[in-house]
Amino acid sequence: MPEYYTAVKSSIKKSLSHYKIIPKIVRSDARADFRIIPLYEKLRFGAGDYTVTLHPVMQANQGKEQTISVSPESDGTLRFSADIGAEQEYNVYLRKSDGDKYVDIEIFNIYALNDDLYSLRPYKGDMHVHTYCSDGRDDPLYVVSSYRRVGFDFLALTDHRNYAPSVYAKDFYDKYNVDMALYHGEEVHPPENYVHMVNFGGSFSVNQLIADNKEKYYAEVREIMKTVTDYPDPTAENEIYMYASCKWVFEKIREGGGISIFCHPYWRVWNGYYISDRLTDYILKKKDFTAYELIGGYRKHELDSNELQLAKYGDIRAQGYKLPIVGVSDSHGCDTNDLMNWFGTIVFAKSPALDDIRQAITEQKSVAFETVKDETPRIHGEFRYVAYAYYLLREVFPIHDMYCSAEGALMYRLSIGDKTAVPALDAVKGTCGRYLDEIFGKTGF
Repeated sequence: MPEYYTAVKSSIKKSLSHYKIIPKIVRSDARADFRIIPLYEKLRFGAGDYTVTLHPVMQANQGKEQTISVSPESDGTLRFSADIGAEQEYNVYLRKSDGDKYVDIEIFNIYALNDDLYSLRPYKGDMHVHTYCSDGRDDPLYVVSSYRRVGFDFLALTDHRNYAPSVYAKDFYDKYNVDMALYHGEEVHPPENYVHMVNFGGSFSVNQLIADNKEKYYAEVREIMKTVTDYPDPTAENEIYMYASCKWVFEKIREGGGISIFCHPYWRVWNGYYISDRLTDYILKKKDFTAYELIGGYRKHELDSNELQLAKYGDIRAQGYKLPIVGVSDSHGCDTNDLMNWFGTIVFAKSPALDDIRQAITEQKSVAFETVKDETPRIHGEFRYVAYAYYLLREVFPIHDMYCSAEGALMYRLSIGDKTAVPALDAVKGTCGRYLDEIFGKTGF
């Protein structure tokens, strides 16, 4: 079977690859100072009259645009200040005088955020990933380095019934100067319970806890079953058991400090979905988990399952329930050209630390994204964060992903025993953090 490396290069516009406008993300309803910097000598701005016009994307045709005259600096850059309005994206049109008219040079894009969101940073992660330690194709170390190569900031390996691979990978890379945030994880499969659950970041294995204390597990689940007095069909003892088992697992993940994820309820196997819609509905409304797997790792012929998970999300929200969400690839191979890098989560958090990721998700400050090969990206979640995330996918992550790729390649070299990568890793340490600082105007220019 032929294999294809799935690290699909992000689409990078010339306004990103050949210029910088810094900052790119600013506070809303405030004055901001900007600098446009050509990155190559031939593009430096020569003498002449220039204008920049800021056009708010969400307020088109409302007379909100502003035009500012600018002159080049001695180093061929442009500086200007502008009063930024409401939270949204702004087009920045750069033009130069050519006799009796102005001609377009380039279009840049900035984003204004209210203070609460401006104080956070975007991090891209996957929370449901497999290796050949369960039913995947690749070594744990290879999987981690591959995810970094395509721009992921945080990750946990979540093999079926197997916590050890995540410990092995984290212990290995934690010895080196790596920026990628790695966490322990596993996919949990309790006995006689079809529901799949992910333990992301937990300090102990829930699968092992069950295996070591099976009778205790059954006894505690039976006690939970006694409290289930409102199940739609009180005679459906098997479903009541599965719900009680899930609640027990979610509680154990929480005790271990992890993030519990209710996985792919509309996964179709054989002659139907692997759990009943009635059970899915009940689990979602009880919300004992941390996050709902809104977008799961379905191949193209299975994408109707994601559409059903989205439709269920909409229905549950319409009934007044708020659901924290994530997107995951559920990938089983890094070189098969499917699933990996097709789906994931963007969190808006203080840092990629576990507690900050959990806070972002529980506060609904996360989106699930789809970047399926050869298809238009799709993002799901609260409107405010979806609008911002589309901007990030187009304007921030392409360069961010290139910097991640450099670290990922060095991590791969480490994984195969090449210790000459160590000083190079030290040299690239902090690159993505510095890039975000620049994007948010936290560095001098």
